[in-house]
Amino acid sequence: MKSVKAHLALILPLFAILFGAEYLIVFDRIVDNYETKLSAEYSLIVVADKALKPVDISRVDRLIDRVEPVDIDSILHRIRKETSEKNMKKIKSIMPSFYSVKLRHYPDKYALKRLKEELLAIKGVKSVYLFEKMHDPLYEMLAFMKSNFLIFSLLMFVVGVLLILKQMYVWQLEHRERMQIMALFGAPVWLRSGVLFRLAIIDAFIALLLIVSGMFYLMKRSDLVAFLRDIDIDPQTLFHFNDIGLLAAIGFGISIFGTLVVVIRFKEEL
Repeated sequence: MKSVKAHLALILPLFAILFGAEYLIVFDRIVDNYETKLSAEYSLIVVADKALKPVDISRVDRLIDRVEPVDIDSILHRIRKETSEKNMKKIKSIMPSFYSVKLRHYPDKYALKRLKEELLAIKGVKSVYLFEKMHDPLYEMLAFMKSNFLIFSLLMFVVGVLLILKQMYVWQLEHRERMQIMALFGAPVWLRSGVLFRLAIIDAFIALLLIVSGMFYLMKRSDLVAFLRDIDIDPQTLFHFNDIGLLAAIGFGISIFGTLVVVIRFKEEL
């Protein structure tokens, strides 16, 4: 029972760190997916006194993905039935040109303000509509969510590492006498500390196995898959097999680092 508790004391912090890392990765993908959809749906409207070439507008800033002229006929369609053909031609002749500007990604308000100034500097452009009341709250919500989850993950990482180091010191005290005897007989550091490294690697592997099992379990949950599809998120884009390698690097890296800290401290005490 004591041995199980000792292993759990290391497995649980490692599991928490790996869970926090994977949660941050998945959440970042959800936010990126949402941001991509917002970017696809969001566009600026440029109003010009004269017809402009779309390429002249698009080369203003690298943020611009494409520029499409707005069909004036679609704008006039609603009043066509109530206006004579002669008046329609007059209205059409004095109507300004409208252009829909699509962006490569969802920008912050400072990038939008700069883009507006650059577009207004084009000869013939009369006004630019950014729809700030729709854009700014959405962007601030995305930025707030990203920053908060990053802070949460960092705090979880720090607390987890401290708990791991504490457990490593406990193991060192348990094996101190044996390590001192081996040191007196001239055993190298890697040999007398081998048990610590072995325990750390085994527990890191168990924590990784638990996280990977949880990932596969969630991927197979039909209710979760249905929920993600209902909110227009492809489950396959959230969990990648490459995550296993990243989580393994984090788990084994933290375990070995913690063991090295304890071993170096033990060596200095001798």
